[in-house]
Amino acid sequence: MTAALSANGIDALRWALEESVAVVYAADADGLLVFANGAARSRWHDAAAAGMPAIDLFTGDARGHLADVAARVLTTGESEVFDAGEIGPAGVRAWASCALSPLRDGDAITGYLCVATDTTELKRSELRLRRSEQLMVDTQGVAHLGTWEWDISEPTAAWSDQLYQIYGLTRDQYTPSYEAYLTMVHPDDRQRVIDATNRVFHEHVQYSHDERIFRPDGTLRYLHTWAYPVLDDTGKLIRLVGVCQDITDQKLAEEQVLQLNAALERRVAERTHTIETSLRDVEAFNATVSHDLRAPLSVIQLSCEVISRGQEHLPSHVVESVTRIRRSVSYMTELVDDLLALAHVSNAPIETAQVDLSQLCGEILSNLRFTSPERKVSVDIQPGLRCSGDLSLIRAAMENLIGNAWKYSSRVMEARITIGTVNVDGRATFCVRDNGAGFDMKDAHRLFAPFERLHLSTEFDGTGVGLAAVQRIIHRHGGRVWAQSEPGQGATFFFDLP
Repeated sequence: MTAALSANGIDALRWALEESVAVVYAADADGLLVFANGAARSRWHDAAAAGMPAIDLFTGDARGHLADVAARVLTTGESEVFDAGEIGPAGVRAWASCALSPLRDGDAITGYLCVATDTTELKRSELRLRRSEQLMVDTQGVAHLGTWEWDISEPTAAWSDQLYQIYGLTRDQYTPSYEAYLTMVHPDDRQRVIDATNRVFHEHVQYSHDERIFRPDGTLRYLHTWAYPVLDDTGKLIRLVGVCQDITDQKLAEEQVLQLNAALERRVAERTHTIETSLRDVEAFNATVSHDLRAPLSVIQLSCEVISRGQEHLPSHVVESVTRIRRSVSYMTELVDDLLALAHVSNAPIETAQVDLSQLCGEILSNLRFTSPERKVSVDIQPGLRCSGDLSLIRAAMENLIGNAWKYSSRVMEARITIGTVNVDGRATFCVRDNGAGFDMKDAHRLFAPFERLHLSTEFDGTGVGLAAVQRIIHRHGGRVWAQSEPGQGATFFFDLP
């Protein structure tokens, strides 16, 4: 039979601990409650009545902890502490630190006293701190960031785990120090690092720079390092704190971009040289066409005229042949002129200016009326049309567009040509419309290709170069050109300019 707590001992406990804010109870050697203060009764109610098992005050793992600790306290007579956690009625976990001390009656241990202090907020703060520390570790790992701190009164610094990983080191093989760190810095960067560190020491100026280091395995890494001085109240430097980020992947990507840019520049230079050579070849060809081809054509034309002077004495088949030759020479001359014009609009420099498009179109139509006085064409030019571009090239484009409208409406009794603007996708777009022959839209893809003709040469003359020149002019100005048409319903050519 174990010794029991005396009545005087219990009265002494009640007087001393009844009003304590801490939860306090006393149990005899059999583990039955002999005392519970007001805080204990408020917490556990009937379970804290005298004679109730003390172990019933706890739940879960805490019951086992209490039983083990109480047994040791009653056996050894030495105090012990354990943490107890439980889920409250609201589903919130609460924590307490339970200190068990032996109660004696002379030399006999008659029970134990338990003082439970609420540590819930402390535990929560501890858990938040742990989570914050783990989040910082995880964040450093994701961002390849490591931190360090150096109390300058000490020979060594403190590194975070991530910083050891960045340097390819472990805590067992490396003790951080300024001298050891310098040995890993790339020789070409070492003096710059030393100068920056000296400025921190002497001028208390923080630094931020890129540097290269060699890992123990010989691999090269690119780092960006920040260092900040920490001063005491007197302005004396007491320690340095810093952050180091591994930017190797970024640096390698930048170097790759530089290499790609250099390769691209070489390719552009090579392509530019090729284009310049091709342009010189085209110019040489144009000069050859202009001189060497025109001359024979002129000779043929002149010879045909000489022969034609006495055509009344020539057989009819000779006269017909001379007529066909003269017609072919005329077509060939026109083709040469169109080729030269196409080369000009493709290579001529652009001198941008404001162009009065309404006036320009009026001049072009006046010339057409002068060359074809027999034509009766109704013309409507919207006033105030203006654009920005090279005057000579814009004139060439409009001459081709209006010339086409004039030509393909030549077989209509009441020809009409309209020049103005329409709204396309919210912007004003120029258009040239006629009511002439038109074309099938399934052939529209051939419209702006050189030498492509959508009508027979017996219907309408031409070389098929004019619209190709129009497209190149508009494209060179950063615009676009397209057409809509139906056979026998005329055609509308649209173009816009920036």
